Amino acid sequence: MFDPGVSAAARRRAAAAALVALLAIGCGKKKKAEPITVQPPPGAASSDELTTAIGQARGIDSALAPSSTRWRRVFVLDDKRAVVTGEVENEAIALVTENAGRTWRSLRRLREGWSTWSVGEDGATVLTVGPRGPDLSKQARGAAAAPPAVDPPSLFFAPFDAADLSAPSPVTLPELSRGARPPVNAVPAVLSAESAALLVETKPRRATLVHAGPPGAPTAPLVPLPAQEQALPVPYGRPPALLSVRGRNLLVRPVPAPGKPLDAPRSVDGLVMSPAAAAALSATPACDFAGWSIQLVPQPPDKTAVVAVSATQTAVLKLPAKAAPGAAVGCAANRIMVEVITPATGELTLATCTLDGTCIIAEKPPFRPWLEPHERSVALAPTREGVAAVMTSRAAARWGLYIAQSPEAGKIYDVPRVIGEGTGERGRIELGALISFGSRLLMLLQADVTGTSRRGWYVTASEDSGLTWSPL
Repeated sequence: MFDPGVSAAARRRAAAAALVALLAIGCGKKKKAEPITVQPPPGAASSDELTTAIGQARGIDSALAPSSTRWRRVFVLDDKRAVVTGEVENEAIALVTENAGRTWRSLRRLREGWSTWSVGEDGATVLTVGPRGPDLSKQARGAAAAPPAVDPPSLFFAPFDAADLSAPSPVTLPELSRGARPPVNAVPAVLSAESAALLVETKPRRATLVHAGPPGAPTAPLVPLPAQEQALPVPYGRPPALLSVRGRNLLVRPVPAPGKPLDAPRSVDGLVMSPAAAAALSATPACDFAGWSIQLVPQPPDKTAVVAVSATQTAVLKLPAKAAPGAAVGCAANRIMVEVITPATGELTLATCTLDGTCIIAEKPPFRPWLEPHERSVALAPTREGVAAVMTSRAAARWGLYIAQSPEAGKIYDVPRVIGEGTGERGRIELGALISFGSRLLMLLQADVTGTSRRGWYVTASEDSGLTWSPL
């Protein structure tokens, strides 16, 4: 109600003043609105984020690794640290994390020939780079079979916290006799951030350890292996162990430090060595976690053993079913997963084993194959609480990526869930690596950056054995 004691003119003046005040407020400088961040739609990706059917993934800076990188080996050192190594056509690349994949840095080096990576107990990383392979044709070897002249490989060192690799350090090779194979694709045994050893064949079936260090390091004496032993070229475990074969026995001993002699070997019980077994153990280990390296080894007459090697211990696990051809292997949290063939039906399924030899075969295969002919691959990762498996399937233009997890240590798997699926090349999501830190799972994924012609790498993580996923 109006106050009768106030004149109409006064009321008009008060109303006009209020209107002016309101206009002044409305004409003031507007506060800039915060940008709205919109997640990409399912199957789409920006340079920073990827949307999958199970959750979001965070982009990895393209300066760390090209999208064409193929990841070859994963070294999980503990529940926080890992080194993921790979390559492109002319470059060797390693991704390093010290916080279970929340942040990454990379080590990169151009190459013209071959390259291998290896990681030591303390996380020190060594890259070995060699020249293009020599011409091994009959004309090049000649009738005397003299070894072709090759440039020596070079080592690049990096402590775990290093931002870059060291300058190249050429390896001083001993003289190679007739018939000796040059050290192509040699894998270094990392002893420290400044010391590594390569196994070099100086004569047919005779090997010598050659130590090397950063530029300027003193030359250590050569360490020949006993003549009655066949040395296997790849080190196992961290600190590194040297494998050799004598008769039908596998021998293990620590790789000695520079200037130190070989220790007496210890024999690995429960394993029968054969040419096929030696060939399997001469390949890069199928899995590496903490101080262990894991490999599948064929055993007579038609069996497969899981061999786990560390510097101080070994374990031989007899699988309860035959391993599938090219079987996938996953390891972490003192458990090992292997792709096997169900004895009754011949279907592909999974076995989960502990280092003490207890194995469980899944009651039903975790994945059902497509009806049409297709290519299929599986990645495996145990955790402290359960196990997870990721399957990639491709048939002509169709593609799919699926995950199945088991909270019961591999006995019963939940129904698989779609990570992504579709047709055509655009929009395809690929798995680069599945990594277990014990209680935390990580997927390294590759996908198209929507609206561009390039692809990018993304990472998503799970804290509950694969049930839920987020970019954190």
